[in-house]
Amino acid sequence: MHTLVSVIIAAYNEEANIARLLNSVTGQNYQDIEILVIDDSSTDRTAEIAKKYTSHVFIRPHAERSAQRNFGASQAKGEYLFFLDADMKLTPQVISSCIDLARSYKFDALIIPEKSFGENYWARCKALERNCYIGDPQIEAPRFIRSRAFTQIKGYDFEMISGEDWDLHRRLLAKKFRIGRTPELILHNEGSLSYFKVLQKKFYYAQKSDQYISKNISGLKDVIRFIVRPSIFKNWRLLLSDPFHIPGLILLVWGEILVGGLGAIIFKPVFLKRILLN
Repeated sequence: MHTLVSVIIAAYNEEANIARLLNSVTGQNYQDIEILVIDDSSTDRTAEIAKKYTSHVFIRPHAERSAQRNFGASQAKGEYLFFLDADMKLTPQVISSCIDLARSYKFDALIIPEKSFGENYWARCKALERNCYIGDPQIEAPRFIRSRAFTQIKGYDFEMISGEDWDLHRRLLAKKFRIGRTPELILHNEGSLSYFKVLQKKFYYAQKSDQYISKNISGLKDVIRFIVRPSIFKNWRLLLSDPFHIPGLILLVWGEILVGGLGAIIFKPVFLKRILLN
C-alpha cells in the first residue's frame, strides 16, 4: 500500500538551485509524491522552472518562511509532509527510508541529517561548522512529519523568523509524538558566501528572535546553547581533518556569537531576563 508524501518547498529567487532540488525529488526511488512549490513572489525564473516539475506552484505575497510552509501544508494531500529548502539536494533513498522507518517504528516525524558543502572559502567554512552539528539533538530538527501531527501542533509558529524548526521539534516532543532519524542524507549547498553577509543575516535573525526566545529559552543553559554550539568543540577530529578552513570557521563562529548574541541582548530585553532567571 502506497502512502502519499507531500514535498513542500518555500522558495524566493532560487532559479540557480530549484532545478537541482526538484530533479533529486523526482529521482527518488519512492514515487508516490506530490510536489508543492510556494514561491515568495520571486523576481527571477524560480516559478517558471518549478512549473516544469509540478502543477502545484503557488505564487504568494511576501511572508516569512514559517507562514509559507504552513500555507503549503494547508494545500497538501499527503499523509506525510516533507519540508525542504531550495538549496538542498536529496540522496535517492531519502523518502523511501523515511516511509519504511515511520511504518516499522510508528514514528510521527523523522530527522534527516544534512551534510553541507560550499563553493568558496567562507561557504566551505560554514559547511565545516554545520557538519559538526550532524547527530546533535539540540540542533537537528525533523523535516519529515506526519500530517496529523503537524496539524495537531498547529504547524510552524508563523510569528517566528528564527528557530522555528527547533520550536516545532520541541512542541512535537511535548505532545509525545515519536521522532526518529534516518541514515540517509540531505545535501545542503551553502553556495558562495560573503563573511559580512553571514554576519548581517545573523544580526537580522537576532533582531527577530524574541518569539523564539520567549517560548524556548528558560535559563542560562539554554542561552549558552542558543549562542555557543558545543558540537563544534566535541567534533574536534572533524575540524582537524580540514585544517585549512579552521581559521575561517573560528572567525565565523565568534563573529556570529558577537553579532547574534549581543544583538539579541541589546534588542531583546526578554533575552537578558532569561539569562538572569538562574
